[in-house]
Amino acid sequence: MIAFLSASAVASVFFVYMKNIDADLDVRALAGGLGLTTKIYYKPTKDTEEELLRLHGSENRIWIDGESISPNIKKAFIAIEDHRFYEHCGIDPKRLFGAILNFFGGKSYGGSTITQQLIKNLTGESQVTVKRKLTEIMRALRLEKTTSKDDILEMYLNNVYLSSGCFGVETACEKYFGKSASDVSVTEAATLAAIVQNPSYYDPVKKSENNKARRQTVLARMEELGFISEQEYENALCEQITLAESESSAHADEIYSWFVDALIEDVINDLTECYGLSREMASAKVYSGGLSIHSTLDKDMQDMIDEFYANAKNFPRNEQGIPDSAAIIIDGKTGAVRAVAGGRGRKSANRAFCLATKARRSPGSCLKPISVYAPALEKDLITWATVFDDVPVSITKNGSSYTLWPKNNPRVYSGLTTVNKAIMNSVNTVAVRVLEKIGVQNSFNFCKKAGLSGLVESAAGEDGQILSDVAVAPLALGATSLGVSVRDMAGAYTMFTRGGEFEKPYTYTAVYDSAGALLLSHGENAERLISEESADIMTRLLKNVVLKGTAKGLSLANNVEVAGKTGTSNSGGDRWFIGFTPDYVCGVWSGYRDGRDVGEYKNNPACTVFDGIMKKVYSSLPSYTKKFATSENVIASAYCVDSGHLAAKACHSDPRGNRIETGYFKKGTQPREQCSTHFLVEYDKITHAVACEKCPKENIIKTALLKVARSFPCEFKITDSQYTYRYLPIGIEPALDENLPFFASLQKKGEYFGTSGKDKAYNRYCREHILEETAEETTQATTEPQTHSSAKTESTVTTRPSVQTSEATASPGTTATASTAETPGITKTEPSEETTYFPDE
Repeated sequence: MIAFLSASAVASVFFVYMKNIDADLDVRALAGGLGLTTKIYYKPTKDTEEELLRLHGSENRIWIDGESISPNIKKAFIAIEDHRFYEHCGIDPKRLFGAILNFFGGKSYGGSTITQQLIKNLTGESQVTVKRKLTEIMRALRLEKTTSKDDILEMYLNNVYLSSGCFGVETACEKYFGKSASDVSVTEAATLAAIVQNPSYYDPVKKSENNKARRQTVLARMEELGFISEQEYENALCEQITLAESESSAHADEIYSWFVDALIEDVINDLTECYGLSREMASAKVYSGGLSIHSTLDKDMQDMIDEFYANAKNFPRNEQGIPDSAAIIIDGKTGAVRAVAGGRGRKSANRAFCLATKARRSPGSCLKPISVYAPALEKDLITWATVFDDVPVSITKNGSSYTLWPKNNPRVYSGLTTVNKAIMNSVNTVAVRVLEKIGVQNSFNFCKKAGLSGLVESAAGEDGQILSDVAVAPLALGATSLGVSVRDMAGAYTMFTRGGEFEKPYTYTAVYDSAGALLLSHGENAERLISEESADIMTRLLKNVVLKGTAKGLSLANNVEVAGKTGTSNSGGDRWFIGFTPDYVCGVWSGYRDGRDVGEYKNNPACTVFDGIMKKVYSSLPSYTKKFATSENVIASAYCVDSGHLAAKACHSDPRGNRIETGYFKKGTQPREQCSTHFLVEYDKITHAVACEKCPKENIIKTALLKVARSFPCEFKITDSQYTYRYLPIGIEPALDENLPFFASLQKKGEYFGTSGKDKAYNRYCREHILEETAEETTQATTEPQTHSSAKTESTVTTRPSVQTSEATASPGTTATASTAETPGITKTEPSEETTYFPDE
């Protein structure tokens, strides 16, 4: 009695909850239209379209009318799966109540009728949740009101999965018995029905003993229900089953291109997402649903890339061998995929693992333009000329040593660096600094909008550790948790060729069903991610990567403008180049499938492959656009590369030569202030040191040093260290060590300013003339009478020459005072009320 009341109470809760369930589902649309040929089309020219091929799925799904299905099959399935099928209204109350109690007792549901199984098979929904089960129940009830039992059974038997790629009884009968579903015996029917409960476990070929045991259960149930006589039951037990295992498709040996594989996968995924189909049902629709698929394929380009990837001579080799590779070519104006290479060598199987679309690899620095620079430029957080200090962002002490992070590749810190140079030379420290301005969450959100689906906000790793790409290392350095695909990475770059607009790369423009109704479409869903001005500037920045940076040397650039970005994973196992021209974006990955280090190459192997592919592409084009589109709202402006500001007179006196370059800016963001980083000092051209007051006048020239303050807990090399300047306050004498800057005397214990690692640093103090004068005065002092030795103040060497007015402007926070104390050979600004020196950052 208690059990009954409990079941009733639970059932009441279920039925109240069911009132809020959305049960809409067009089962006939999902189940029907199979057994038809699907055709794929492509455009050989802009205005013509031709049939590319016809799909014949390896599962060879064939629809058979319910009237043609053997009664033996119907009886076998009904007996073992739902013996009250013709009595209930879509759900079996007795089995349902049992399932409810099982659910609350922590057991599996059970209790699904054939009608419920049909819905589950079509939708692919199998989550163990109350909502999913109740939705299934409501849909079953609704279907039973509008559809006859015979029609439901027909749809079920044509959609049930029967292992080995077989969907539906007709397909399974051809495969296992070499005959139609209209001609099978009782034993053969029971063999099929035995599979349903667990297809892999009861596979009649791979698990024949398991299937035989389950088949006997089916036959016993058929005899028990009166579906077969006792004699038929005995005969069926004795019947020997001969499995035919027939090949299901006359086209089984036809190998499709990597593009077609990607196209099929896209249509299956989109049907699943847009119509709620199970993956199995969507696959059946593609292969035998009579669809018309209008692809974006460029057949000539695909044939070319197939031949290129089939020839090992097209790939660079080192002592480790030839790494694998993948590539994709996308139309730069539309986002349409034109050609795909999923691996090196000639393709040997259909639906094989595609390294261009399915593999997820660490993108390294080729992620930076998307995750860091494009969003920062769009928000006006940076310009072409914004200067950052290329020094470690963090320094961590580990025992007696220090860890500098991040490291650059090559392992060099350059000091003051513009955004242009940082992108050109793939400077990691600057990428981190810019990311700090954007914020990791904003960067991550932008990447997701740009189609980088492989990035994860939170995911469990193989060891159970939670992984997240909402962090500095994944977004600034490309050290992602699970990686990204070549397709997604190349697709993100189309925002630059499309003037700031983006749409995920697509392999088809339209898919129609067998009746000509539009099912799916692409090519009209572009979203603006950045402005035309930002896209223009990013393209120019990335063009410099090809002309002067990490991708220099591409011969394609001799014929057409090329831009792009290289990438290398931390492990060295992934080499990337995402390059683009005015017409196409081509993404290339090189590496080994097991992730081992690619080894040393003179040039990035991905760049070499890109150059080879795209030269062949362009050599076959009758015409093409040679230059990138530009925005009228982007202007050119000269600037000082050490400050990012307009050049002052001092900038022309930098000992390294010309420091003035031309950059490109959105109108209104161009440099307006004059450089205050360069600071004129008097310099002894003979001793090559900052001048002291004893240096001969004929030796003196004006040179410009960089007002920049640094302070570190350890010493390491910074390329521009020997060209830096710091103001010495009153009472601090210049350092006389020829390998140190004159302001090294400011260093506190355990403090370092960075070194260029050069003998006789450029910014050292002129010790030669100081020591020479000191030696002379010492000699003179020893020859004078002792009575004069008390005049110490007058005879002491003065090591600070007189200060002259500079034509450079002092940096913010830099103040000098009028004083009898003098700074070594250094020009200075007007005096102020207090004495300070350029503060540490």
